[in-house]
Amino acid sequence: MANWDITHGEYNISKKTNHRELVTSVVHWFLGRYALNRKSADQHRILRVNLKTYKTMKCWGECSEGENGVDYVIDIATDQCLRDFIATLMHEMVHILQWERGSWKGEGEREATQLQYDLADDFWRCGNV
Repeated sequence: MANWDITHGEYNISKKTNHRELVTSVVHWFLGRYALNRKSADQHRILRVNLKTYKTMKCWGECSEGENGVDYVIDIATDQCLRDFIATLMHEMVHILQWERGSWKGEGEREATQLQYDLADDFWRCGNV
């Protein structure tokens, strides 16, 4: 398993919610749940999260493999309700799980869509929000 660094890239929103802090909490929770955060000397991963608006992105979230030393990039729209924001982030994290485990089937959307709200609600029930 890998060590993970979460970096924050673009941040072009103006809301009072501390999205950066919430993103870090969600990502760490997800990595722990799926044991993707175990320390290993031979693997190190960098995840960059960009916080944007729907108008800028024309979607609620997207995930891609990174470049220049960044393993993955998530762009997520913050102008959605809190539960949807968390669910969207969980959806994109499922895609990272698919890449990390080599279990990407087709476009991977079915699994991500099926899990996103269950994961968001589990995160919420654990008292993280």
